[in-house]
Amino acid sequence: MSGRRPPALIQAAKRDLAAARKLLPDLPDRAIFHAQQAAEKLARAVCEGAGLAVGRTHDIGQIASMLPQGHAFKADLMGFDTLSAAATAWRYPSPVGRFPEMPDAGWVAGVVGDLAALAPEIADWLKERR
Repeated sequence: MSGRRPPALIQAAKRDLAAARKLLPDLPDRAIFHAQQAAEKLARAVCEGAGLAVGRTHDIGQIASMLPQGHAFKADLMGFDTLSAAATAWRYPSPVGRFPEMPDAGWVAGVVGDLAALAPEIADWLKERR
């Protein structure tokens, strides 16, 4: 894995977080998708920074579970596994044409804030590993 990819994933996650902030509070369903994307990219950055090949999954819990027990970011990243469903839940209607109830904008804002606080910690960790 390229040493450039994990920092690029952090940059991409920050862009997703910026998009989520712009979409809140009017479009929390779209904002949570970008939060999910940011969480996934942060999890990938940590795993790839640790030398782990993630593969094609978008399941945040599955990605984070690759980290060894006691890893500095494993518990934090596992906590974002609830976002995995946001990759598709509000983007596509069900077979009968329905969407789930709109996510609470306050909850989405909290998730975005938590991810924004975690991103620089992961970036610092990656820099220390170089």
